[in-house]
Amino acid sequence: MNLRQMKRGSSILGIKALIARVTCFVFALVLAQSSMLAKDPRLPEMYAHWLNQEVNYLITSEERTEFLHLTSNATREQFIETFWKIRNPSPAAPTNVFKEEHYQRLAYANQHFGTLSLNDGASTARGMVYITLGEPAQIQSYPESKHLRPIQMWFYQNTSGTIPVHFYVLFYKPSPIEDYKLYSPTGDRPQKLINGTDAVNNDAVAIKIINDDLGVEMAHVALSLIPGEPVDLKSPSPSMQSDILLSNIRNYWNLPLNKERIRVRRGASEQVSQRIILGEEFFDVTAVVERNATKQLRVNYLLRFREPRDLGLAQQADGRFFYNFLLEAKLTSASGKEVYRQTEKLSDYLSQKQFEEIKTKIFGVEGSLPIAPGHYDLHLALTNQISHQTFQQTKAVLVPAYDHPLAISSVFFAANETPGKDYAGNLPFSYSGLKLTPVGSDNTSVTQGDPLRMIFQLWEAAGNPSELRGKTLEINYVIGQLGSQEKQEEQQTVDRSDFDAAGNLLIGRDFRTDILRPGSYRLIIKVENPEDHNTVYQSLSFRVAPASPAPPALWTLLVPAGTAEVLAEKVASR
Repeated sequence: MNLRQMKRGSSILGIKALIARVTCFVFALVLAQSSMLAKDPRLPEMYAHWLNQEVNYLITSEERTEFLHLTSNATREQFIETFWKIRNPSPAAPTNVFKEEHYQRLAYANQHFGTLSLNDGASTARGMVYITLGEPAQIQSYPESKHLRPIQMWFYQNTSGTIPVHFYVLFYKPSPIEDYKLYSPTGDRPQKLINGTDAVNNDAVAIKIINDDLGVEMAHVALSLIPGEPVDLKSPSPSMQSDILLSNIRNYWNLPLNKERIRVRRGASEQVSQRIILGEEFFDVTAVVERNATKQLRVNYLLRFREPRDLGLAQQADGRFFYNFLLEAKLTSASGKEVYRQTEKLSDYLSQKQFEEIKTKIFGVEGSLPIAPGHYDLHLALTNQISHQTFQQTKAVLVPAYDHPLAISSVFFAANETPGKDYAGNLPFSYSGLKLTPVGSDNTSVTQGDPLRMIFQLWEAAGNPSELRGKTLEINYVIGQLGSQEKQEEQQTVDRSDFDAAGNLLIGRDFRTDILRPGSYRLIIKVENPEDHNTVYQSLSFRVAPASPAPPALWTLLVPAGTAEVLAEKVASR
């Protein structure tokens, strides 16, 4: 039934006035109850601030009650984390865009509404609407005139389905010393927009003044906040639908549809997601022990996928791509005791340019863990939080004692590019201030014609390098294929005076691949001391790929240094 089609008279005006008073009373009662609950002395100040000044327009009545019944800060923190998580449109994204948008609205309201010195803009009528609905599509401001009070008209376009698709929100200043008030067509009536007493208890006169001063659009809005709703400017009757709209804005997150959406998201977040465990057939691990001039040891690692498609990016509603990984790296001793652990979240957005650059590349992660002489297992697990796939692998790591007469590190292949600078030595695969770019070790592919750049360290007991001048080590490199008599062999002689005082020598060497046919090869490195014939070996496999099509390039993320946690006493350094 359309109330505006009933006879006009005192009865209908009385009903409207009564409904308006009841609506205001109920809203005031809810606020009063919320206020009394919020003043619960058991609620610490920081959580009371969160509840009453940060999320007071977002939180549902059930959530408010639940929060107020929590008895520990730990459960309150968990509640807040879940509160934002279930409102995040892209839960696996690097940031919570809903939370960020809310706090941006909150800051804007405090800066532009109310009294700036009091930081109370969020508690004003305009602040409430702005925080709840966001920035209007249009804002029209009308300064005070002879006949009209200051007015602001906001126009919204809404797609949530809980309130009209298009509507206006009107604010006016009752007096020069008061802030803007939310205008209600039935609760305030058009006469409240008029300066003076010309239109007291006379909506027809008020509408005529508004129409003459500001035009027909404003006259329509003074009677109905909903475009297209029929109004009679000659015999004006304010719209009840407008007050329903205002009530829904005030109570936006308690509307049934919005509460149902929150309930569904909460249920989805509480479901236990099973991870899919994937092994070494999907990715390769390079683990290389590094020893520096101050006898500090660490194991550098590179985890790299085998196919670009295994990266698993996601795209937000705003078009931005992002990745979200959880890296877990740990070292266990020969007895199985956990010695070091490193857990790092790797998550970020990619620009369109970055996405185009990396979409055909292979993804990798570089990191390092401190280590001491001994036998270890390096456990690496990289979980894609988007696809719930976990790539995990274990590598044995042997670190010789500092007084070992001769030892060789694992070998890795590096990119054919100028090394970067890392004077602090904090980045993985950094040697003497130079950051090398690893591309892998066993089973690495190199394009035919590109140099095969191998890197490794030789270790001796610490001493005075100048005393070793003229004494040498002989290095023999052999590259061949199983079942083939053909091989490429090279010799290298190094002077032991080139070692540093800690007994370290970095070796880098390029091999030609233009003379190698595409296929799989084996590299064997033999290092011998001619004096005592002490000999050490390293070997690994690699693949020469045809120049066309070239194998995918590699792009890596670097795990920040210093994120490893010591879980057991280290073996003493000597």
